[in-house]
Amino acid sequence: MTKRILFIISSLVLMSVVISACGSAPNTATPTAEATKAKTTSLSTAAEGNLEPLQTANLNFTGNGLVAEVLVTEGGTVKAGDLIARLKNDAQHNAVAEAEAALAVAQAGQTAYRTQLPQLIAGAEAEIKAAQAQQSGAAAGRDHKAEIVEADAALAQAKYTQQQAQTGLDMMYEYKKTSGDTFDRVKMGYENAVKAVQAAEARVTALKAGSPSDRAQGAQITAAKASEEAANARLAQLQAELAGKAADTFEVAIQQAEAAVNSAKIALTQTELRAPFAGTIAQLNLKAGEGTPTNQPVVVLADLSGWQIETDDVTEIKVPSITVGQAVAVKFDALPDVTLKGQVESISSVSQLKSGDVVYPVKIKVLESDPRLRWGMTAAVTFQE
Repeated sequence: MTKRILFIISSLVLMSVVISACGSAPNTATPTAEATKAKTTSLSTAAEGNLEPLQTANLNFTGNGLVAEVLVTEGGTVKAGDLIARLKNDAQHNAVAEAEAALAVAQAGQTAYRTQLPQLIAGAEAEIKAAQAQQSGAAAGRDHKAEIVEADAALAQAKYTQQQAQTGLDMMYEYKKTSGDTFDRVKMGYENAVKAVQAAEARVTALKAGSPSDRAQGAQITAAKASEEAANARLAQLQAELAGKAADTFEVAIQQAEAAVNSAKIALTQTELRAPFAGTIAQLNLKAGEGTPTNQPVVVLADLSGWQIETDDVTEIKVPSITVGQAVAVKFDALPDVTLKGQVESISSVSQLKSGDVVYPVKIKVLESDPRLRWGMTAAVTFQE
């Protein structure tokens, strides 16, 4: 006789005993308040949920491409940072190499430039001295101060002589001595005095205005001053660069090259898929030589070192009696002989609506384990008081 038949017979016998007992016994008493409370408490602290790993992640490449290499197998374990798979990335490797070469050229140029800074500073100082010397030489060639003083004196003398001649000529007219040799000599003397004044004035004007040679020397002085100012600015920049207080002309090129290297390395990194945490490859949807899938994660990674249960079966009536850290007993439909200890890890502050009921999601950490546990198993939890 099978165990099932024995179970049925035992059940029938038990039922007959119960029925006879009910017929002979008086009416049962009304349940006490304590019993009602215990029943209510038992119901209010029961919930269902599904078993989940401590941590999960759906992993994907940031872009599409041809899978070059898969370094894991489904069910295998990885450590945080381990390489899971790689896309074909020859172009990205070449881009990194080119960017690093350009950076090396810019850095080498800067190194060579900095070794030449002392010579460049000496050259700028020499340019300043040469410009100053040029200004001094041109200014010396234009120095007519003594001549101008002499010309001013000669002009004053000529004007005095003209005034004397004017006076003599006026007296000849006043005394009507306007004919004869004397008048002619006086008149000629006045005319000569006028011409002498005009010549003296022209000389003073010419000396003060400068000759064509003077003007050329003036242009040289202006150019020399501009050269001196430029050399001074260059000298200040070079000295600041040597002291490390200013960026040289290679600095911008180096910064741009470094940015190009970083960008190329990021593009290369995006062709690699690495584990964000230690765990088990729960699902693998990659094959070498094929393209990356577009409608599902390429890898599902799970931390199976522990378990948790998330339940949305705690209503607004039940939730006030539950606290974080509260002990929980966990049973599984698939493993009726197993009861594990658990603990309330978190209670959501935000409610949800489920089948017309207001519920609060609760996360429970399972403190014990069993090798037969599997992701997704249905779990019944009882919150201990």
